[in-house]
Amino acid sequence: MAVQLQNIPSLPTEHDTSTPSVHSEIENRKSEIQNPCALCGLPATRHLTESFNGETLIFCCYGCRHIYEIVAPDLANGLDLRQAIGRAGLDLNAPCCRGAIHGDPAQEAARLLSRLMLNAFLAMMVMALSLSLYSDFFFASWGQLGQGVRSMLQAIAMLFATPAVLLLALPILEDAIFTFQVYRRLTTSALIAIGSLAAYGLSVYATFTGQGQTYFETATMTLLLVTLGRWLDAKTQVESARALDELLARTPAEASLITTSAQNETEIRIPADQLQPGDRIRVRPGENFAVDGRVISGEGSVDEASITGEATPAYKGPDQTVYAGTTNLDGSFVVEATQVGEERVMGKLVRLLDEARLHRAPIERLADRVSGYFVPLVIVLAAGTFAYWTWQVNFEQGLMTSLAVLLIACPCALGVSTPLAIWAGLGRAAQQSVLIRDSMTLEKLARIRRVFFDKTGTLTSGESTLAEVVVRRPETGDRRPGEMRGVVTPQELLQIAASLEHGSEHPLGRSIQAAAAAQKLPLLPVENFKAMPGLGVTGSVEGQTIWVGSWRLVEQQQLFLPAELRAERQRLEQAGVTVVHVGWDGLVQGLLGLAETVRPTAAAALADMQKRQVSVQVLTGDSAAAGGALGERLNVEVQSELLPHDKVKLIEQAEAGGPTAMVGDGLNDAPALARASVGIALGCGADVTREAADVSLLGTDLAQITWTLALARRVYRTIGWNLAQAFAYNVIGIGLAMAGYMHPVLAAAAMVVSSLIVVSNSLRIFRFKSI
Repeated sequence: MAVQLQNIPSLPTEHDTSTPSVHSEIENRKSEIQNPCALCGLPATRHLTESFNGETLIFCCYGCRHIYEIVAPDLANGLDLRQAIGRAGLDLNAPCCRGAIHGDPAQEAARLLSRLMLNAFLAMMVMALSLSLYSDFFFASWGQLGQGVRSMLQAIAMLFATPAVLLLALPILEDAIFTFQVYRRLTTSALIAIGSLAAYGLSVYATFTGQGQTYFETATMTLLLVTLGRWLDAKTQVESARALDELLARTPAEASLITTSAQNETEIRIPADQLQPGDRIRVRPGENFAVDGRVISGEGSVDEASITGEATPAYKGPDQTVYAGTTNLDGSFVVEATQVGEERVMGKLVRLLDEARLHRAPIERLADRVSGYFVPLVIVLAAGTFAYWTWQVNFEQGLMTSLAVLLIACPCALGVSTPLAIWAGLGRAAQQSVLIRDSMTLEKLARIRRVFFDKTGTLTSGESTLAEVVVRRPETGDRRPGEMRGVVTPQELLQIAASLEHGSEHPLGRSIQAAAAAQKLPLLPVENFKAMPGLGVTGSVEGQTIWVGSWRLVEQQQLFLPAELRAERQRLEQAGVTVVHVGWDGLVQGLLGLAETVRPTAAAALADMQKRQVSVQVLTGDSAAAGGALGERLNVEVQSELLPHDKVKLIEQAEAGGPTAMVGDGLNDAPALARASVGIALGCGADVTREAADVSLLGTDLAQITWTLALARRVYRTIGWNLAQAFAYNVIGIGLAMAGYMHPVLAAAAMVVSSLIVVSNSLRIFRFKSI
């Protein structure tokens, strides 16, 4: 995938001085490491490359590359990176955006933790000194000496408090300025920093003049607890990225490349990212496959749970496909690489998950809008509180009370409640081999109450077997005069049908070809081949136009169906067998009965959905009799004899009653998948990026669909609980703070507790297992 853009620098040019700190920080990162990411300057361990305007750039992850593609035109016009990210509507707290601005999230968390530990010591010293200052031990009876001791303790407290306040307040103030530059809105972070600095300044004034109280402990503890909340936020960023790390860890860093010389064949160990399509590698028992490829030699069992979610090992032999990240259990394979690097299934999975986490869901934007009104309201309330308590008591009481209002109203929990739950949901789904394209799809999934299923390849395995071949008898009373030709044998009928289906990609067509190959029937030359979606195929064999397909094709072409074949067709359909008609000369010459195997998990999965108040319906092009047999077996409603556009029309009608989902194989039912609110492609295998699919299931377990719907609902229940808790916490806390019942330090502690509750509740999504 090469994207050509004109005159795009890797970062804002040197003459752009709108935000020199971010630009210089990223450039410093690039100068200190090898292979820096073109966007964030962090080490490009994945070594992803992309061509921009003829220049090859390196990126550390797919998210950074995706961001660069989006913001590159704005960067070329001299816009600052942060402004470009905000203008594109990307989430500044998403891992890649945060990495571009703040650096490696793990390093950011480590820096904050180091700062916390240092300042915790300083704050403890200030608190110990403040306890002495608040008591009357030194001042009640010591007279002038007591006043001197008091002044000395205040000075020592100021010495400990000064570095703590500067180290903690300035980064908070810087982030507030940054948010204002990007979104042009105020946050309570700026007010908290200003309020803490005001408390510190008032205390310094009291220390030097000997008039009034000191509040060094209030300033230091407030900032310490706010920074603790910021550390928790950074820590959860690292935790939420573990899903990607676990996916990437499944692919080995090295592989055994087989090289062939004139004399012999040798193996050398090379980095997996140096492999090219066509290379041959050896994979021994216990090793993971480094590439997607085709087995050249060897056979054995392969654990594909990391890709397909199937717990049962799959047998692999010559000419079969294996995937990177899966584990060779007991065989010795020689594999020819077909997909390497980011084109592997694992690479596609990680890339789409990286990109999905960059965009905000509608509920996130709603939370942002609410916060946009909430913060100005808090500022007004804090200003009113300050004015009231200053008038009623004094300036110091007004400052402390208004600072408590700002602290308890800090929307830290509100800000993290939605994105963290969504990232956890996307990551948990990826761990289960379910790829949800973006956060908007996750939100739609939570509201799905009606699911449509395609039959072939979805509810059934897609691998039909030829159950029966029926040809018309030489003599029949139903023939039309002048249209009787030589009667073919069952083998000849199968040979003719397989010859036409050779040009078809339909699962039934492949099954007919497989049956002919099993009987070693040679294919006949076919001319004027044409596929007729939803009907069948047609073509000429030895100058004769042949029709192979469904009953609708028979009706469309006005082919005559003899009574004997009509009875046989009814018998086969009542047995649940799919009937394919073969005809020429205006007459149906024979029938092919194809039996499909219903997936073992189909009945239980559909029953579970219905139990959970999800309406289920099957859409199929099969006859009414075959559809009825399937409906009785699975206990679901079946709509039969549908063309592709009929399926689309039914989904459009159902959409009027709410969001719907369509489940298919993502190929021949692409129009229906695209029309539904959410298209779910089952058994994607290597093709995890099917255009019409919003959700791609790498495996074929239908229970994953129920699990995915349950996960989405769990995510949005968690978001709802988080938002309700955060708002309730803030409203009650603001009331107590305005009434003067909450000290700023207690308010800061309450804010941290609120954030802890939200974070722990969101991270529980990673442990979501059952439905």
